[in-house]
Amino acid sequence: MSSDSVDRKIAVILATDVVGYSKHMETNEKETVQNLKACEQILTKTFKNHKGRLFNTGGDSFLIEFPSAVEAVECAVSFQEQIKKRNTSGNPTIPLEFRIGINTGDVIEDKDNLLGDGVNIAARLEALAQTNGITISKAVYDFIKGKTDFTYNDLGIQKVKKNEFHAYDILLDPSQKRKLKTQKSNKTILALVASFIIIGIISYFYTSQFTNKNDVVNKTSKPIILVSPIKTTGLSENQVGFANGVTESMISTLNGYSAITVLSSDTSYHAQKENMNDQSLADNYGVNYIIRGSMQVMGQNARLNLEITDIDSSEIVISKKEDFNLDNIFAVQDKMSNTILDELQIGLGVGEKQGSNWSSNFNSLDEFSKFLNWRNELRKFSEQSHYNAEKILNEISRNYEDANDRIGMIYLMEAWQFWQKISLKLSQNIEDDKMKVKLALEKSLKLLPNSPDPYNARAMIGLTLLDLDCKSAVKDIDTAEKISSTIDTLTIGAMVYFRCDKLEKAISSRKKAIMIVPNDTNWVITGGLVTILYQVNRIEEIYNIVGDKINSVDIDSRILAIYAVLAKRNGKNDLAKSYLDRSIKNGLTKTYLESQIIDEKIRKETIKELLEISYFD
Repeated sequence: MSSDSVDRKIAVILATDVVGYSKHMETNEKETVQNLKACEQILTKTFKNHKGRLFNTGGDSFLIEFPSAVEAVECAVSFQEQIKKRNTSGNPTIPLEFRIGINTGDVIEDKDNLLGDGVNIAARLEALAQTNGITISKAVYDFIKGKTDFTYNDLGIQKVKKNEFHAYDILLDPSQKRKLKTQKSNKTILALVASFIIIGIISYFYTSQFTNKNDVVNKTSKPIILVSPIKTTGLSENQVGFANGVTESMISTLNGYSAITVLSSDTSYHAQKENMNDQSLADNYGVNYIIRGSMQVMGQNARLNLEITDIDSSEIVISKKEDFNLDNIFAVQDKMSNTILDELQIGLGVGEKQGSNWSSNFNSLDEFSKFLNWRNELRKFSEQSHYNAEKILNEISRNYEDANDRIGMIYLMEAWQFWQKISLKLSQNIEDDKMKVKLALEKSLKLLPNSPDPYNARAMIGLTLLDLDCKSAVKDIDTAEKISSTIDTLTIGAMVYFRCDKLEKAISSRKKAIMIVPNDTNWVITGGLVTILYQVNRIEEIYNIVGDKINSVDIDSRILAIYAVLAKRNGKNDLAKSYLDRSIKNGLTKTYLESQIIDEKIRKETIKELLEISYFD
C-alpha cells in the first residue's frame, strides 16, 4: 500500500475556542490578540503536561489530541480553572472566556492533522458547551466515570445537524447545572436550541477554517468516498457474510489509491444503522461520492450491482453489474472492486482522455494504480516524496526487467524521476544523471510516438535541464497539443510558455486545466497558476481563484508561501507566520520555491521576506 494511504485510529479530541472572539476583535484588535497569546501559552503548557498534542488551530480555536480520556478531561478542567483565575486577577485588559468539547472516536490521520467524525463531534460538543464550561460525549463519560472526582450533569440525547449524540456537562461550579431539552421535548423550544447550536457550530468551523458543507469538502483536495454496505436478497444464513466481504474488499482495494479518501467500514455500518441520507453524509463526513451495491441470489446464481452517486449533482455517475456463480464470489468481488477503482482513478484523478491512454500502457490495474500514486508523489516536489516516488517506480520496473519488454511509460517515468533528482539537488553526479535523462527521453519518444507525454517531458525537461531553446520547447508543446490536449499537456505547457515569456498563454493554459481537471489533487495545478500570477503582480486574481481553498489542510505549499508574503506586506505578521508554518508543514523548501519563481528579482525578494517571517530550509 502507498505511504499516502489512509491511516485510522481511535483518538480523544479536545476542541476549544474563545467566546465572542469576533466582538472582542472589533472592540480592540491589538489587546484581543495579546490576551489570546497569553491564554494560548497557558493552554500549551497545560496540554503538554497532560501528554496532549495540538494538531490544528484557526486563530481563536484549537484542536488537541490526547492519549486518554482522563488526561483530556483533567487538562480541560485545569485550563478552565487557570483562565478563571487569570480573569479574576485584574491583570488582563480583555478577559477571554472559553468553551470546551471532548469526544473520542474514529479519526483519519492526514500527516500531523486529524479528520473525521471523531473530530467533528468534539467541535459540536464545544459549540454546545456553556461559557467557561466543558461538555463531553457519553463515550468519554464512560471512560472517566469512577476514575475522576468531578460532578457531571446528564444532558441526554442532543441533535446537531441531524447528528445525535449523548452529552454531559462537567460541573466546575453548581451554577453551571442546566437542563437542555431532549428529542422528546417541545418542538418549538427544541427548534430554538437547535438554531443556537447550529449558529455555534458555524462559528466554530468558520474560525477553525472549516466552514459549512463546501468547507467540509475543502478540508482536503481528495474526494471522500463512502462504501455503503452491500444489500442482499436470497442469501442463506451461512451466506450473509459474503455481502460484508464484498464491502470490505471494495474499501481495501480503493484504499490503494492515494488521491482519494475512503471512509472506514465502521463509518459505513454506522451510517447504515443511523439511516443517514446523502446530505447528512456530506454534512457530517464531507462525503463526495457514495458507492452502493446490491446482491441478489437464486440458488447458486447471483448478480452483483454497483453504482456510484455524486452527492453534489445527485446523479449516478457509474453503474456496473456482474452475473456469477456463488462458487466464484471471491474472484468477482476482486474484479468488481478493481473495476470501480479503475473508473475512479480515471474519472476523478486525471480525466477520461488522459487516464484511458495511460491505463492502456500497463499490464495490470495494480501497475496503473502504482503509476498514479507515483505521479501524485512526484508532484509534491519534496525530498521525501521524491524518494517515495522512486520506491514506487522501482516496484513497477521490476515487472519489466527484461529490456526488450520495457514499455515507454517506464522510460518516461525515469526521465521525470532523474530530472527531479537534479532539480531538488539530490544528485551525486549531475552529468551522469543528465545522460540518464537524455537516454530515457529518447527511448520514451521512440516507444510512444503517438502520445503527448514524451513531447511534454522533452519540452519541460529540455528547457530546464538540457539547454533546449524556447522555440524547440514550444514546438514540442504544440505537437503534444495536436496529439491530445490533456491536463498534463496544459499544465506542463503553461510552465514552458511562462519560461519562454508567453505570459497570457501560460495563464490561459493553467486556467483551462483547472476547469477540466476532475480533481486537483493537493491543489497542484492551482498552485502553479497562483505562482505565475504572483510573478506578474495579479494579486487580486490570486485571492479570487484560491478563495476558500486556502483553508484546505493539503493546500499547495506555494500558495501558502505567497499568502504569507502578501500578509506580511499588509502588516499582518501573525497571519503571515501562520501561513508560512502551514506551508512548511505541507512540504515547502527553499529549493522548491526557487525552482518555481523564475524572475530572479522576485525570487530573491520572496525568499528574503519569508526568512524574515520564519526560518525554513
